[in-house]
Amino acid sequence: HHSSKNFLAMGCCKKFCCCLWCPCCFCLGTLRAFALLGAFLALLVALALGPVPVDIADDIGDLCEAVAWFRDTELSYTVASTENLQAWAEGCHAAFHQLQPEAQELLRNLQKTGRHRSEEVLREHGIEERTELWKWKTNRAVDNGTLIPETSPPFVDLSEIRQAFHDARVVRFDATKLLPKHMFNATLQDIERLHQKTIDETILYGTLGGGGLCRMFLLMPVSNLYPRLGRTMLFSALRLGLMAFQQLVCRLKPLPFWIENPERRKFLGSANINLKRLPNFGGTLDVPSRLGLKEDVAGMLALLWMGMVTEGPARSSFHTDVQDNILMELVSETVVMVVPRELFWQKPSNEEVSGTYFKVNLKPGEGIVIPSNYLHSVQHLHADRLGVNFFFEPRFGSMQWPNSSGNFYAETAKERKEHLAMRSLWFQSANEVWNKFGKGVPFHGWKMEIL
Repeated sequence: HHSSKNFLAMGCCKKFCCCLWCPCCFCLGTLRAFALLGAFLALLVALALGPVPVDIADDIGDLCEAVAWFRDTELSYTVASTENLQAWAEGCHAAFHQLQPEAQELLRNLQKTGRHRSEEVLREHGIEERTELWKWKTNRAVDNGTLIPETSPPFVDLSEIRQAFHDARVVRFDATKLLPKHMFNATLQDIERLHQKTIDETILYGTLGGGGLCRMFLLMPVSNLYPRLGRTMLFSALRLGLMAFQQLVCRLKPLPFWIENPERRKFLGSANINLKRLPNFGGTLDVPSRLGLKEDVAGMLALLWMGMVTEGPARSSFHTDVQDNILMELVSETVVMVVPRELFWQKPSNEEVSGTYFKVNLKPGEGIVIPSNYLHSVQHLHADRLGVNFFFEPRFGSMQWPNSSGNFYAETAKERKEHLAMRSLWFQSANEVWNKFGKGVPFHGWKMEIL
């Protein structure tokens, strides 16, 4: 009878969980083994459903915890160390009180209903799908000859750039009138010399290497799970575990490494550093004031770009940016392709694209205006390429230009004002965390640090 019980137990082991389950069965007996399994599953359920044993001081703190996990693209993520999240909580409190009264009211209502942690509020929706369709239609139309390149958009004065955003016009301008002289014809060695005390902590994020992709793959799932798991012990365990793991395996490298290894830098593809990490090169410039946008803009994403991108990858990297932005070349010529959004906006998905697009050889010292949601791509022709991008994040309710069909902020305000309020809190919180603590927490995609 005893041997038959052991035989039944062994059969149970093999059927239930292969030979790894057998030691439990033999050592504990079948019933005890299943009891142990049940206890383990119960622990997982408790971790998933149990609240995190951390108090939230007030309603604003509750909002701030949620907005730390806001994602403005499918590939965005949060660098969610405990130290970063504590800094975020303080910076976000300050940012909340700087928001317009309407935005504050919308956010308080979101918090009261619990929707501030929902996927709808914390995610931008439809951008990737729309971009893929527009990119495919553009490349097809260029190959078929139904999209004709315009190579010479007009030059305007700096004082006319705001009006160009208002009218959604692609124009060029003299960048030497906006940027200091030392930024032109600069080298990476020049930038290194200007920042000797901090350069060893200044990470260069590349498209194809340097650890950015690795970190995105490990941290993006955590950000993606927040709306579903939220304030649970399981979520906290995942966050802490993956943060520790990415530090071990992703190995982000600072700019001096790439300066010393130019051959390896070639494999990065297009790469960037947030300009705020380079204050002596241009990271303290007040560009919105110079362009008459001071009252419109809540913050600015400023990026220094470098690296080569050939024609093939450039065609596959067409994308849209939600902000009105400007791009300026500092060292060498770059080909910029810009496709007006009106060629696609509210058009049937199967309709062929025809008309004109801009294909501009942007020379050193020149800049170009790229309005919100205009499809564009940049072909970098030279290894020494340096360019700067300024993306203007509006104050809540601003830069929703009249008669501007397809402008991201104007279109989103029609149906999802709460989402725009959450976005404003997110972006201004990132600015506050950088200004107060010198920390970068959110990333746009895997290589663009929001500071």
